[in-house]
Amino acid sequence: MARAVQFLFGQGREREVRTLLLQHLDKVGECVARTREVLDDYLGGRLEAAKAGAIHVDHLETDADALRRSVNDLLYRGAFLPIFRSDIHGFVERMDMVADAAETTCDFLLGQRPELAAELAEPLRQIAERTQAAFAALHDAVTTFFSSGDERVLRDRLRIVGVTESEIDDIEWKLTRQIFTSGATLAHKIHQKQFLETLTEISDQVEDTGDRLEILHIGTSL
Repeated sequence: MARAVQFLFGQGREREVRTLLLQHLDKVGECVARTREVLDDYLGGRLEAAKAGAIHVDHLETDADALRRSVNDLLYRGAFLPIFRSDIHGFVERMDMVADAAETTCDFLLGQRPELAAELAEPLRQIAERTQAAFAALHDAVTTFFSSGDERVLRDRLRIVGVTESEIDDIEWKLTRQIFTSGATLAHKIHQKQFLETLTEISDQVEDTGDRLEILHIGTSL
């Protein structure tokens, strides 16, 4: 498989696409990491720091968008055989949705200022921590795909993404139950649940990106 990837991404516009995809991957990873910091600052009452962090995430997402458009431009200009273009396009579009979800989470926090009860803070931090761990596993899988092509490592990292997403789903379910059995008003409960769904959308998109990578991997396997 490594030989197939090296052949596909080894020269000309195809090599440019590989370089841009890896830059995009790193930029999206920065969005996820910074969003975790924004959440921590918000939960800790450090609103100015959270606001500055949210602005930074917005800039990172803009940078990621520019890289995505550059990849698509190369595809429009004829990079790769047509049979591979849709899978590559689908992969970069899905990965960009991770950055979009991170930006949306920060916008929700600083734009709507949800009242998050103290007992919700630790589970929310756990979700953010596991989300970053899921992305780290995805990052390893993507870089493995473009370097050694070690199928064992790639599949193991994608397995970690899936397992971590399941852990997040479990925390989300328990936290939803905790929210709706609390003494908060219904309006606050609904607002808290909306934020929870917004936060967990990041890991949902990470898992979906892993699925798109698997499709790309299958399509380029010899």
